[in-house]
Amino acid sequence: MLKNKKILLAVCGSIAFYKAYEILSALKKEGADVRVMLSEGALKFCSEAGFEALCEHKILTSRTENWQEGLNHIAYAKTDLILIAPASVNTINKLASGICDNVFMQTLIASPAPLLIAPAANDKMLNHFSTRKNFEFLAANGARFIEPVEKTLACGDVGKGALADVSTIIYETKRMLTEPKFKGQKVIVTGGATSEKIDDVRAVTNLSSGKMAKALAGAFYYAGADVTLIASFETANAPYITLKFQSSAELKELLRANLTDANLLAMAAAVSDYAPKTKFEGKLKKQNLGEIWTLELAQNEDVLGSLAGFKNVKKIGFKMEMDGANAMQNAKNMLEKKSLDAVCLNVLGGDVNFGSDSTQITFITSRDAQNIALTSKEDAARQIVNLASKL
Repeated sequence: MLKNKKILLAVCGSIAFYKAYEILSALKKEGADVRVMLSEGALKFCSEAGFEALCEHKILTSRTENWQEGLNHIAYAKTDLILIAPASVNTINKLASGICDNVFMQTLIASPAPLLIAPAANDKMLNHFSTRKNFEFLAANGARFIEPVEKTLACGDVGKGALADVSTIIYETKRMLTEPKFKGQKVIVTGGATSEKIDDVRAVTNLSSGKMAKALAGAFYYAGADVTLIASFETANAPYITLKFQSSAELKELLRANLTDANLLAMAAAVSDYAPKTKFEGKLKKQNLGEIWTLELAQNEDVLGSLAGFKNVKKIGFKMEMDGANAMQNAKNMLEKKSLDAVCLNVLGGDVNFGSDSTQITFITSRDAQNIALTSKEDAARQIVNLASKL
């Protein structure tokens, strides 16, 4: 997603400057072409040498500016995105006022590139009326802010002024460089396997890693959507809302509570077809069950089919097949029977297996079928988002 994207990492004078090294490294791992410039304040904490060890380009500062070598504010202003991280209150207020008193500020104001700002400062400085006013002014003119987090700050105060996590900054960078096809839309993604209890320690379930659902949640988020991921697996440091389910009944309840104002549902969760007819209390003992134990199962409720009443929500179902001969017809039957807008058909075999990092999908609608060739689940998710935007 960030491959070959030109990003200017602008580092301000903040005790959080050291995290800029992590940000630079993370951006490079994502394939971005990163340049770095340091403010006058940053030079009090660090030097160009530390960043030169990680960056493939020369570091722009007031001490290194060189027009003959293309190391100047006009050359570095030509970029796909400017990421100010950490951003000081001084830089934020200067930028809002259009002050160009050094090469750092000249570069910021010379660039028409999208601006992503991650503040890090004492919370009282961030909440000063002048700073708040400038936040609003910059946001109204297209700048996007990454909220600082509450921690014990360098001064010893506890407040919301610490730099956001590096993972959050990378998420927001990707989001800002992705076409916002779902901006302002609420998207629900479900993933993982349901677990239908037999007793308090055993359950009927199925195989599902949740990797496709996680990739979809990320792809819709990057496309500007307000994403809620309802999953049976653990999610950490996600930039979107996450809710947890175990049974199909819990999944259904969460869906009904969140679909009222949703625009799209991507139902990637693997719902058990059958559930124990009777749920036993406590733990069943082997000595009481004997060598052969017969468990009576009843057909489970069709969770996705039960949501047909949500007429204003576009619905994408996911179907896994192992028999390629009948897979397409089964997917078309699912599309019609469950009143879906699309079905993502996944036929297992070869490089496509449970828990694999790659997949091959056919995106089926009532009009046509689009093939997504074997690729990573992250790339497949991006292609599904593009196709979903046309529903």
